[in-house]
Amino acid sequence: MHDPSTVEQQNGACIDLEGRTFASLNELECGLSPDGVSRCHWQLSFAVRDTTASDFAWSYSDVAESGRVECHGQTLSATASLHHSGSYDPVTQILTWDGELYTP
Repeated sequence: MHDPSTVEQQNGACIDLEGRTFASLNELECGLSPDGVSRCHWQLSFAVRDTTASDFAWSYSDVAESGRVECHGQTLSATASLHHSGSYDPVTQILTWDGELYTP
């Protein structure tokens, strides 16, 4: 039986997140426009990789980054050009990624 207080996992793969896209709760800095700093919702999506990890694609500011992410319980740990960490609450569906809150 699935415990709703943890993220379903398969050897580290984030199967509850795969195929889903999340947007930052707040509008954040998205680069410069002629009027100064522009703001937008950052995007984070997850895809199938293998049985030990999932893939992530993160669009933030005026940058895009992708890499490998593992889930262990509610904790996410990702490796790309930098290390990223976060957590996911399956009850509220709030994802925290590098200190920012995201919703589906």
